[in-house]
Amino acid sequence: MAVANTIIGATQPVLTRYAAMRLDPILFCAAVVSIAALCAIPFLHRRGELGLIFDRRYAPRLFAMSMAGTVTTSLTLIYGLQRIDAVVGVILMQTEPIYSLILAIVVVGERPAARQLVATAAILAGIGSVFWAGSFSPWTAALLVFITPFFWQSSHVLGLGAMPPLTPISVTGARFIYASLVFIPLFLWRSIGALSQLRDPMLFGVVFLTGFFVYFLSALTWYGAISRLSLSWTTALVVPGIPILSMMFAAIFLGESVTAREVIGSLIAIGGVLALVTGADPHRKVGGVIEAAEAVHQPIS
Repeated sequence: MAVANTIIGATQPVLTRYAAMRLDPILFCAAVVSIAALCAIPFLHRRGELGLIFDRRYAPRLFAMSMAGTVTTSLTLIYGLQRIDAVVGVILMQTEPIYSLILAIVVVGERPAARQLVATAAILAGIGSVFWAGSFSPWTAALLVFITPFFWQSSHVLGLGAMPPLTPISVTGARFIYASLVFIPLFLWRSIGALSQLRDPMLFGVVFLTGFFVYFLSALTWYGAISRLSLSWTTALVVPGIPILSMMFAAIFLGESVTAREVIGSLIAIGGVLALVTGADPHRKVGGVIEAAEAVHQPIS
C-alpha cells in the first residue's frame, strides 16, 4: 500500500496542473470529490459502515478531517497550480515535514532535537535555493501550494484518531462524502455553467482519473498503510519517491522543463526529509501521546 501510495501521490501535482489550466476550479473540485465518494459508498454499504460516517460519536472529527484534508487542500492546489507549474509545486510541497515538526511541538509538546532542526533547515535551504532563482512566481500562488501540506498534516492527525474503531475505508469515505456535500452546492451556485467543459473526452478522463486514482485510491492506500505501520516509517518509504516521480511525470506528460537548480534544490529538500524520518520503528504504536506523536510524520496524501 505504501509503494502504491508513492506512485499515486506523484501523479497528483501533474493531473491537478493539467486540469487547473483547462477547467473551472470549482467544477474540478466538485467532480473529483464526488467521483471519490461514489467509489467509496458501495464498499461502505457492503461492509455495513456507511452509517458510522454520520454517527455523532465520529461525525465532528470526520467532518473536520474532510474540511482540512480534502476541501481546503483541493482549493489551495487547484488555484495555486493555475499560476505555477507542477515541478515548482512538487518542491513547495516538500514542506510537509516542517509542519510535522510544528504540530509535534504544539499538539504533542515535543522538544525538537538538534537533528530535527538541522533537517528542517536543509528542507528550507532546498526550497529557498529555488525561490531565489525566481521560480516561485507569482508568490501568492506559490503560497497556496506552500501551505497545502499543513492541512494534509492536520487532517491526518484527526483521521488517525478514529482508527480504530473506524476502518481505513470508513475514514476514506468520510473525507470525500463530507467534501462533496460542500463542493456540490458551491458548484451549483457558482459554476454550473462550466459543466459543458466535461464534454471534452480528455478533460473528462483527467477528472475521472483524478477522482478515482488520486483521491480515492490514494487515501485508501494511505490509511490502509498507516493503520498497520508506523507513520514515520511509512513516511521514510514514501516521501523520497514522490518528488522524483512527479518531476519525471511533469516532464513527460506536461512538457515542463526541469532546471538543474530545481533538481538540486529538490534533492537537498529530500535529504532533509530523510534525515527527519529514517531510523523509525516500522511497527505502529497505538495509544495516547505516542500515537499522537507519530501522527505528525506523514507524506503527501
